[in-house]
Amino acid sequence: MKISEVIATLQTVQKLYGDIAITGGTLTDDQPLSNITVTNTDGMQIWPRDPNCRAGSSPIDGVFLD
Repeated sequence: MKISEVIATLQTVQKLYGDIAITGGTLTDDQPLSNITVTNTDGMQIWPRDPNCRAGSSPIDGVFLD
């Protein structure tokens, strides 16, 4: 993922959820950044997809990068 993509995605997250913390993630030498997600305090992804239908059920925890 290019820097411009990361910045644009984080700006979208900021508009939707405010100035939330980056709470975790993983980066390795052989795997570039490929996903930016927003999770709730249950650790469930709620953005950009909500596969577990958990949006609104728990407070926003932060942004997870991997």
